[in-house]
Amino acid sequence: MKPDLEMSEEWSAFLAKGIAHPKVIVIGEAMLDCYLQGETLGSLSPVPIVKVNHRKQIPGGAADTAFYLKSLGTQVIFFSVIGEDWEGNLLRQTLEESGITTSYLLADTTRQTLTKQKVMVGSQLLMTMNSGSTDAIDPYTEKTLINQLKDCFAQSHAVIVCNYGYGIVTQGVMQTLAQLQHSFPHVLIFDEKGTREAGEVMTSSSPHSSLPTSNKHIPDLDQLLALVTSYRMTGRKIVFTNGCFDILHAGHVSYLQRAKALGDILIIGVNSDNSIRRLKGPTRPINPLEDRIQVLAALGCVDHLIAFEEDSPSHLIRKLRPDIYVKGGDYTKETLPETPVVEEYGGEIAFLPFVENRSTTKIIERILQGENK
Repeated sequence: MKPDLEMSEEWSAFLAKGIAHPKVIVIGEAMLDCYLQGETLGSLSPVPIVKVNHRKQIPGGAADTAFYLKSLGTQVIFFSVIGEDWEGNLLRQTLEESGITTSYLLADTTRQTLTKQKVMVGSQLLMTMNSGSTDAIDPYTEKTLINQLKDCFAQSHAVIVCNYGYGIVTQGVMQTLAQLQHSFPHVLIFDEKGTREAGEVMTSSSPHSSLPTSNKHIPDLDQLLALVTSYRMTGRKIVFTNGCFDILHAGHVSYLQRAKALGDILIIGVNSDNSIRRLKGPTRPINPLEDRIQVLAALGCVDHLIAFEEDSPSHLIRKLRPDIYVKGGDYTKETLPETPVVEEYGGEIAFLPFVENRSTTKIIERILQGENK
C-alpha cells in the first residue's frame, strides 16, 4: 500500500495542501504478518525442513497502511474487525504502541484474526500461509462499523479503503461510503487487493471459511449502485448492455467481449423469464433466468449481472448512469427506446454489429428442423 500511496496523484495533491496533522480514515482488513526466519536442515525428504531462529510480528494489510500513515504524522482513525484471539490482541497492542487509536477496531468472537505466516531462509521466501476468517462480517458487526464510520467521516480530511476481499469492506460499507462522500466530499483512495500472493496457502480451523469468490450476480439494485459508485471513485468506465441471452452462442460472446473492450466494468441487465415471454412469446425462454445468469457469469468479460422484470432496462440505466450503453447494430438512436434516458444524463450510446448467421432464433429453428449445421 505504501508505494501505491506515494504514486497516487490524489494523495500527492492532498499532501500538497499542507494540513497540519490531518485526520485520515483507514478502513479494511487488518492482518498480522508473522515472519519466521530460519535455516534449512539437511534431510532426505523432498520437503525442506526449516529450523526457526527468529520470529517477528508486524501489522499487515490495512493495519500496515495505518502504521505507515501514522509515521507521516497523520492522525489515523482505523476501522477494521479482528477476532478475540492472541493474534488480534497482539495486533491491537502493536497499533496502540505506535499511537494509533483502536477505539474503532472491533473484536468479533466468531471470527479469527487474519494472519500471514511467512517462512524465510535468508532473503528467500519459501512459503506464505494464510489463516483467519474470510467471509463477510455479520449484520450486527457491519451495522456497528457503519455507524462508527458515519460518526467520524465529516471530521476527517481523507479516507483510504484497503479492500483485500476478506469480508470487511462489504456492500453495505461501500454504499455508506458513497453516501457520505456525496455529502462530505473528501480525498478518497481505493486500494483493492483482490489477488493472493504467489506461494500462499490459505488455512482455517473453521469448516465454513473459504477463499473469497466473485459473486457477479447482484440481485439488489442499491448494492449494484454502491459498487458502481466505488468504481467511479477509482476512475473506471462503466459499460452497460442488456438482453435475453436465452441460448448463449458465439455471437453473444463476441458482442460481450467487444462491449467490455469499450470500458473497464461490464454490467449486463438480463431479462426475466416473464419479460422474455412478453417479448418472444409463450414458448420462450428455453433456459430459465437462473441458468442464463450462471452461464453469463462464467464469461471472463462479464463483471456484474442484474435481472429486470420490465420490457426495457430504462430504470436500471437511469439509476446506474453507465458511461456507455451498448446495443446491437440492428438499432439506431432513433429506434432505441433507451436513447432519451441515456442522453438525459449525458451518456454515450455505442452500436456493435452482430456476428452474421448467429442468433438464438436460428438455433431453435435448426433444432426443430433436425438440422446439424
